[in-house]
Amino acid sequence: MLYSLTSRRVVWAVLIVGVVYFTFFRLHSPSGFDLFDIKPEQRAVCHIFPEWEGSSAAHLVYGGVVANQPPVVGDAASIGDPGRCLSASSRLDQYQQSQDRNWRRVRWGEVQRCCFRAGRHSHVASESGNHDNIWFQMPEKLETKVTTDAKGRTAVVLRTWDDYNYTDTRLAWLRALITEISLHSGGAYEVFLLVNVKDDSISLGQNSNIYEQKLRDCVPREFRDMALLYNQKVLEAWYPKVKEHGAQDQMYQALQIFTHKFPQFSHVWQLEMDLRMTGHAHTTLESASTFARAQPRHNLWERNGRFYIPELYNGSYEAFAAAVDAEIGEVGIWGPVHTTDFEPKGPQPPPRSTRSWGVDEDADLISFMPMIDPRGTDWTYERHVVGFADGETTPRRAAFAQHEHGQWVVSEATLETFALLHGLKAVTVPHPIAFANDMTAQTAEADINRGPPHNKAGGHLPSFAYTTKGWVQEPWPKSSYWFATNDAANKWHSYLDGECMPPMLLHPVKDE
Repeated sequence: MLYSLTSRRVVWAVLIVGVVYFTFFRLHSPSGFDLFDIKPEQRAVCHIFPEWEGSSAAHLVYGGVVANQPPVVGDAASIGDPGRCLSASSRLDQYQQSQDRNWRRVRWGEVQRCCFRAGRHSHVASESGNHDNIWFQMPEKLETKVTTDAKGRTAVVLRTWDDYNYTDTRLAWLRALITEISLHSGGAYEVFLLVNVKDDSISLGQNSNIYEQKLRDCVPREFRDMALLYNQKVLEAWYPKVKEHGAQDQMYQALQIFTHKFPQFSHVWQLEMDLRMTGHAHTTLESASTFARAQPRHNLWERNGRFYIPELYNGSYEAFAAAVDAEIGEVGIWGPVHTTDFEPKGPQPPPRSTRSWGVDEDADLISFMPMIDPRGTDWTYERHVVGFADGETTPRRAAFAQHEHGQWVVSEATLETFALLHGLKAVTVPHPIAFANDMTAQTAEADINRGPPHNKAGGHLPSFAYTTKGWVQEPWPKSSYWFATNDAANKWHSYLDGECMPPMLLHPVKDE
């Protein structure tokens, strides 16, 4: 997910199934590759090793996608060029273990920051975060800040654990990912590891020696200066009014602290370590941001609440949006949704006749799965609502402000719910999802969009949620993107074996 922290200091996320403002500079080279506008003096310092061209964007090889049956759900155009494929070997081969390159000498945090410093522009906020002792000084009060005078950078936060297994193939992917996101953007993006330490008895927030030892124990040397460790003990100190701090139910507490400690980042993407992208990583994230920026707010939450199945709309997202408008009319969500004892911080909506409201406005939250109303779904966490005066009737959204007030819902509903109540712009990006069972568009519509008009992907026992009765078995276990075992790994291995694929997000890929 992506969170935007620009004018409204709100965090967004990319969950697999979870923003910020992106600056996308583009030149077209003779080979057809989108080259980023990096200053000549910046190109040398944006290399990993001196005089080594292997990390250059010009090294990447593109091909044309042969016309075939597109994925049933979503559209590759929302995250890149559906007509082009990026060679896996040109992305990954140079980042494998090699006698020619000593990866233990690399310090990825410093490589990224050198790249940024060499190309710093006046419109980008300067560095002001502190990588040391991030958790040590907890403010007495966390205040909402408005920053409109400077365009901040974008952070990409990779969530992981202290016992994560950094295999050779995972290391190669991580190196390629950092290069594509940070170095190919001229340092406009910076990648971090946010490492959850499972031992809650360790005093990470009070003892720097213990912190440094744990960092050495659980993170490879090349990534240590871009890694941040935390555990539940740290979160308990920051969020004393919230009784839950586990990663499953409260995965955004650490991310919120990150945004306060690193104010130079106005946008934050959160990605999982087992997510893979078949398209160029920076282009994928920037394309998603561009798609979200173009969306009007009119019936946006109602579009967010359903899957886009292109074949039913002649491959036109505009026709899909028009169909939603015809079905919902003028009764869709418009501005903040009221709940008792809650003060919205978002903008006041204009008259409903202003159908273009939201166009060219950065999204505050980007999700890659529909944001459904969990009420009445029988979702296992449907009744988990804490600190809200209206209890279980509190308006919410989920896509499978806590410090002062102790208000919380579980992770899948945290950002979506606060975006809904504050009246912020939230967008579901309809990236392509393939199914291995040759499912037709009509079958997909019946299986995954069977809820009421305002909540088509929701309703009673929605297809992609874990309910009190267990999993709804079909069709997600055979999909390319979900949060449990599915066909993502098979797709990724086909890509690694040379298959030309359009831009796709694949999750989870765990067998490396």
